[in-house]
Amino acid sequence: MEKLSKITSKDIRNFCFISHGGAGKSTLTEMLLYNAGVIEQPGSVDKGNSQSDFSAVEKKHEHSVHNSYFNFEWHNKLFHFIDTPGYADFRSEVISALRMVESAVLLVDATAGIEVNTGYVWNLAKENDLAKAVFINKIDKEEADFDKVVDELRATYNDSFAIVTIPYYEGGKFVGIIDLLDEKLYKSADGKPEAYPIPETERERVEDYELKLTEEIVELKEDLMIKYLDGEKITIKELTKAFEEEVAGEQLVPVFAGSALRNCGVSKFLDDLTKIFPSASEVHSDHLVESGEVLKPEPGSKFSAQVCKTMVDPYIGKLSIFRVFSGELERDDLVSIPNIEEEIKVTKLYKLNGKDQKNVDKLTAGEIGAVAKLDELETSFTMRDPETDIYYHELKFPKPMYSRAAYPADGIDEEKMASALQRYSDSDPTFKVNYNKETKELICDGMGTIHFIMIKEECQQKYDVDFIIQEPKVAYRETIQRKTDVEEKYKKQSGGRGQYGHVVMKVEPLPRGRGFEFEEEIFGGAIPGQYIPAVEKGIIEAKEKGALAGYPVVDFKVVLYDGSYHDVDSSEMAFKIAASKAFRNALAQAKSVLLEPIMSVDVTVPQDFMGDIMGDFNSRRGRIEGMDPQNGKQIIKAKVPQAEMFNYAVELKSITGGYGSFDMKFSHYDKVPSDISAKIIERVNNQTA
Repeated sequence: MEKLSKITSKDIRNFCFISHGGAGKSTLTEMLLYNAGVIEQPGSVDKGNSQSDFSAVEKKHEHSVHNSYFNFEWHNKLFHFIDTPGYADFRSEVISALRMVESAVLLVDATAGIEVNTGYVWNLAKENDLAKAVFINKIDKEEADFDKVVDELRATYNDSFAIVTIPYYEGGKFVGIIDLLDEKLYKSADGKPEAYPIPETERERVEDYELKLTEEIVELKEDLMIKYLDGEKITIKELTKAFEEEVAGEQLVPVFAGSALRNCGVSKFLDDLTKIFPSASEVHSDHLVESGEVLKPEPGSKFSAQVCKTMVDPYIGKLSIFRVFSGELERDDLVSIPNIEEEIKVTKLYKLNGKDQKNVDKLTAGEIGAVAKLDELETSFTMRDPETDIYYHELKFPKPMYSRAAYPADGIDEEKMASALQRYSDSDPTFKVNYNKETKELICDGMGTIHFIMIKEECQQKYDVDFIIQEPKVAYRETIQRKTDVEEKYKKQSGGRGQYGHVVMKVEPLPRGRGFEFEEEIFGGAIPGQYIPAVEKGIIEAKEKGALAGYPVVDFKVVLYDGSYHDVDSSEMAFKIAASKAFRNALAQAKSVLLEPIMSVDVTVPQDFMGDIMGDFNSRRGRIEGMDPQNGKQIIKAKVPQAEMFNYAVELKSITGGYGSFDMKFSHYDKVPSDISAKIIERVNNQTA
C-alpha cells in the first residue's frame, strides 16, 4: 500500500470502538489490523495474543481493562482508532477515548442486542458531538437476529439509523453481507472479501432495504426530497454524497452487519468508514474550548493539544497520551501548560500501536500521540504554543463511590503499598486514595468490585505489591444528652511536693455540629488563672476517647465555675488530671450516646426504578427528602447513614441494571438507634478485650 508522503488533517480519520463487554471489539480490532497489513495474522483474546488485551491482567481475564491505541493507513487515509473496555467499572477509559476522536463505532452483539453498558457509552458519544456508526457483530451465530437488533436500536434511541449492509444467508447459514450503497454481495473466502452480483433471490429483500435507506437520506435533504416526491430517479452517487454529509453532520447513523471472528464485512466496513466518517479537519472543537481563541486544524494554525490519558509504568515511567487539535508539535519544541503555568520541552514524541511505541519527529493536527517522562503533565491538561491562550475543558469522569480500606498483605510494607496505590491512581481518574486520620485507614475509592480486582492484580504485576481490602470503619462520635454538674478533686501525697487540683464544672449538650466549647466563671480567685488552660487541656485530651466505645466526644460545652488550689502542691498537671476525671464522670451522668455520620445522597435513575430505590433506602434507615425530574430521569434525594452506604455503588448497579448513578457527601451526625448502638459497643469492646 502506498504510504502517505505528507499528512494533513483532511487525510486523518479518528474513531473508537465502544460497546457493552463481550460484543467483540478486540476481535474486530484484530481483523482491522490484519486487513490493513499491520499484523501478519490476527490474534485471539482466548489465546491471549490479541493486540488490544496485551497486559498480563487482560490476558488472564480475557477482557479489556485499558484503552488500546492504534494507527494505520487505508486507501490513502491515516486512521487512528482506540479499542475501549466494555465493562462499566472502566468507563473512564471510554471518556478519555471519546475526547480524542471525531467518530465512534458502537458494537452490538447480534445475539444479545442492547445491553447494560450500551446505552451509557452511546449517550457519551452523543454528548461529545461525534459522528456515529453501529456494527452489529456476531451475525454468523445461530441465535443472531439482525432485524430484531435494528428494531431495538430504533425503539431505544432517538436517532436516524440507516442500514448500509445486511447479512446474506445460503441454506440458512451466514455466508456474507450485501452492501446497499454499491449494490454488491461480499463473501469472505479465506478471510478475504470477494464481490459478487446480488442474487435474484435477494432482489426483493434488497429493494425493500434500499427504499428505506433512500427515505432515511432524502428526508434530510430538501433538494433530494423534491426529486423523490416528483418521482425522479436519484442516483447512487447522489445518495452516497448526501449520506456522507449527513453522517458527518451527526444526522444519520449508518448500521453495518458482519462477523469480526470470520472477518466477514470488516474490510467493506472500513472502506465505508473511509468515505463517510468526517476527517480531522472537520472536528467540532468549539465546545471543547473553555477560554481563549479557538484554533482550527488547518495549515498555519498554532499548536494546541490536550492530554486525555495518563499511563504509569514502573519501567517506562509516565506516558501522557494526547490529541493534537491544531498546528504541529515537533521534537524539542517548547510548549506551554496553562494548568500549572509552566513551559516544558518535549524531547521525545511517540505514536502508539498496542504495546509498541514508535519514535516520531512530528505530530500534526488530528493525530494522536504520546510523550514520556514528563511528570508535570496530568490528564485533562492543555498543551499549547506559548503565544496562544487557548484552554480546553477538563474531562468529566465519574466520581468513584465504592470505598474500601486497604491493608498490606503479609510481608508487604505499608508505605510501599500506599506508594503503589497512589501511583496507580495517577493513571486512573476514577481511583482515589486518601488516608483517614480518624480511623487510621488508607481509604481507596473506586468504581466497583471488578475495578478493585484489576487494581489489586495490576499492583502485583507492576509493583510487586499485594494488599487486602475490607469495608472501611465508620468514624462514630459520642455526645451527651443532658446537663450535669461534676466535681473532682485530685490529691496525691507521696513524700516531698504533692499534687492537688480541684474543679467544679457544668457539662451541657450543644446543637449538632457545634463541637466543643469551654468557658470559665471563676470568681474570687478560687482557681488561679494560670491553671485554667490546664483544665481546658485536660478536657480536650479526655474527649478524644468517649466512655461507650472510645469514640471522640462532640457537641458539648463545659463551664468551669469553682474549685480550689494549694499554694505548694497545685500544678498544671494536677488540674489537668482533675478536669479529665471530672469529664469522664460527666459522661456517665449525662447519658452519653453514639452518633453516626449521615450522608446526603442524590440518586439519578430512570422513572421505572423509583419504587425500588425508595424501598431500598427505607431498608438502609434512609429518609427520602424529595424528588426532582431531570432529562427524562428522576433524582431522588435522601439522607442515609454512612454505615449503610459502603456497598451501595455495587448494589445500585444490581437494582437498576447499571442505569442508575449517585453522588454522596457528608451532611451531619445523628444519634444511632439504641439496638444498633448496643451492637457497635459490644463489637468494639470485644475487639479491645
